[in-house]
Amino acid sequence: MEWTPGLSVGIGKIDEQHRELFRKINDLVDAIKHSTCKYKIGDVVKFLEDYVIFHFGEEEGYMREHDYPGYDAHKKQHQEFMDNLAAIKAELPKLEGGKKPGSYGLSVEVNRVVVDWILEHIAKIDKNLGAFLRDVLPEDACGII
Repeated sequence: MEWTPGLSVGIGKIDEQHRELFRKINDLVDAIKHSTCKYKIGDVVKFLEDYVIFHFGEEEGYMREHDYPGYDAHKKQHQEFMDNLAAIKAELPKLEGGKKPGSYGLSVEVNRVVVDWILEHIAKIDKNLGAFLRDVLPEDACGII
């Protein structure tokens, strides 16, 4: 999964957080390619848990602060992602008797769910938010927040 300028939402903080997410997901993709994913999936899921709490919280804060009209739908998508992540996390202890949790199949599923959702969400939903914020914020603030 490659970050491209076309995925930029035009808001510095949001774009940097998205790039960090791409870096972590690429770690999982590399692990799948090298058959070491069962050792990394727990770390990736933990990162994603922490990431969504922080990143979604920031996005939702911007939306509330600036009265974003798409807030409810955007927040609903965030919740759906968190629900899917919780379901994946629930599967980890069931694998391999709790030793070195993870499996190739689950890793591929995590990659599919996360990559598909991220690309769809950033390309459409977050871009709409970025356009809105660029309209309501002073130009010099877009690279800061």
